[in-house]
Amino acid sequence: MSNLLITVRGKVFIHPVSKQPYGPIRPSSQSPTLDGTALDVLGEDSCGNCFAAASDGGVLFWDHETNGLLRLTDSIREFVSHCKEAPPLELDPKQVRSGWIDPEFAKSIGKQMPKDGWVKKKDQ
Repeated sequence: MSNLLITVRGKVFIHPVSKQPYGPIRPSSQSPTLDGTALDVLGEDSCGNCFAAASDGGVLFWDHETNGLLRLTDSIREFVSHCKEAPPLELDPKQVRSGWIDPEFAKSIGKQMPKDGWVKKKDQ
């Protein structure tokens, strides 16, 4: 990943027209192909979809479920300019019913957890 693309790790691409977020962006270990041609992967999102360089210098989004491509921008610089910090996740505590914590991690910080790691909210 070039230095320019390293600056977008962990960020979210916001489509300039639809305002739809894509990401967060992370390095990719995938090498997907489209019609037998390998895509020049720049990174991936947390769902297994990839950001890829187009042959004309633009940036494409490859959907792993449909094998479809969507053109995001006409250049990598434009792509980078539309990458923003991901907004913080806000949860309404009333809506959270359960959560999972790695039991080994919990143990390492002195927390008692169920063996399977699941903490379930008791009905009120």
